[in-house]
Amino acid sequence: MGDFIAKIGDVKLGLKNVMGKHGLGTTNENGDMFIDLCVNYNLLIGCSLFPHKDIHKATWVAQNQRTYNQIDHVAFSKK
Repeated sequence: MGDFIAKIGDVKLGLKNVMGKHGLGTTNENGDMFIDLCVNYNLLIGCSLFPHKDIHKATWVAQNQRTYNQIDHVAFSKK
């Protein structure tokens, strides 16, 4: 476990084996590193697999109540 502050974004072409299409926002540099880690260790990012409303996907909300980010993720083995 770790706190990467990784934003994985919503749709990543060619990464269906690592993440689903239900992420939130845009990818940041830490998100790219987290996705690379998951590719290298054959892990799946669980929070992006199932559809939810954006407010329920967000794990951090700014004080202005308009900025939502999904920065907490669970990665697990595909086995």
